[in-house]
Amino acid sequence: MTRIFFSAGESSGDIHGANLIRALRAADPAIICEGLGGRHMAEAGMLLHHDLAAKAIMGFSEVIQSLRPIRQLFLETIACLEETRPDCLVVIDYPGFNIRLAKKAKALGIPVVYYISPQVWAWKKDRIHTIADAIQKMLVILPFEEKLYHDIGVPCAYVGHPLFDHIASFQPTGEFEGSHVIGLLPGSRKQEIERLMPIMVEVARSIHKAYPDARFVTPCVDERRGRQVRAALEGFPVETVIGKAYEVLHAARFCLVASGTATLETALFGVPMAILYKTTAFNYVIARWLVRIKQIGLANILAGRPIVPEFIQQEACVERVLPAALELIGDTPRRDEMLRDLNEVRERLGGPGASARAAAEVLDVIRETSS
Repeated sequence: MTRIFFSAGESSGDIHGANLIRALRAADPAIICEGLGGRHMAEAGMLLHHDLAAKAIMGFSEVIQSLRPIRQLFLETIACLEETRPDCLVVIDYPGFNIRLAKKAKALGIPVVYYISPQVWAWKKDRIHTIADAIQKMLVILPFEEKLYHDIGVPCAYVGHPLFDHIASFQPTGEFEGSHVIGLLPGSRKQEIERLMPIMVEVARSIHKAYPDARFVTPCVDERRGRQVRAALEGFPVETVIGKAYEVLHAARFCLVASGTATLETALFGVPMAILYKTTAFNYVIARWLVRIKQIGLANILAGRPIVPEFIQQEACVERVLPAALELIGDTPRRDEMLRDLNEVRERLGGPGASARAAAEVLDVIRETSS
């Protein structure tokens, strides 16, 4: 009986891991899936050892503060791998934890598939060689990533972006239809919400003056984050909903979005947006030193040019964000241009099927190593 151990952190990794597990179980219902992830992977049939996705952290200083519990979880996970000896370890993004885990698994003789490459093209480019030494195969989701691994001799397959699979399964209820919906998406992490939600609310107040009928909605990953968002509203009428991010994007006229996976989701729904990013001064100085790309939004990276405005650190303020927001909410040439550009990004990424292709690659590695 095939046994696969998974390791995924953060909300997006949990979602993509869940779709991969469903594809694996569709191919072989007897597969045993266990490991680290979140509620989505558990709902897909994985035995959840630890909810790593719910406790995702960001920023260099925050990581330092969490070193002790992370190290304890790491040691417990290694002990579990030594005891159960799975047929394969599948690690999903989350490089700080997963690269080290992959190295340990390889030392134990467990084949490793890395699904969703760390952004080696953006920062810490030397990591690609560390990853290469620890894995059996890399499965990438952005078209330009495949060549990076092939160039250094790493078996790699471009499987497409799993967001298409997640979006393809979405069935709109029409809950927000007929409204002038403005989405406020401050991210799923505590630190992101703390830094971005007050700014988004300030911008929303000004948008409301221009569009009194606007309906402001913030989808939250869980009730804990919902309470955090509501605490930042200071009386301004923003609806908070648990889940339902795609319902909001399906109906939205415009969104303010935290830098991250949500920017690509917003792009795939064809919703004009502005991207916001703000962290501590310490984290930002380190990031500026490490990151070697001009844009941070995935839509901009895929387009190869700045199609979506980005407001970083001090620029993430109402004076800078509001004019761009109003121009994109109105029926303007700038809005039409962004809609065309977002459609181009969607076309570059292809369509659904990434999870099934990734599952086939994982099963191939298991067959190759067990024969």
